[in-house]
Amino acid sequence: MLKLSHNDKYRFTLNIHSHVLVKLVNIIGMEIATLVNETKEPGSYEVKYEGNGCSAGIYYYKLYTDSSFEGSNDLVVLPEHPDKKFKLVDTKEVLII
Repeated sequence: MLKLSHNDKYRFTLNIHSHVLVKLVNIIGMEIATLVNETKEPGSYEVKYEGNGCSAGIYYYKLYTDSSFEGSNDLVVLPEHPDKKFKLVDTKEVLII
């Protein structure tokens, strides 16, 4: 579990060109913030969330991409991009204190 302070960052790496969404959700899956919503080139990235307006508790960073993946069973349509299908690629737990 990542303990969030004002200096903590969520890091991720892309192997291919993708539209990326990074969301912060609470323990019941309700979206708190969209931290990234853009197309990115392959490479390493980091996202910083200050935790402003969040109560102390357990939250999750969720990384989605629209890149091609084998097997379409795990693909979801997200409200902000109804014309694209995304795959949940990574989830990291974070404790905000």
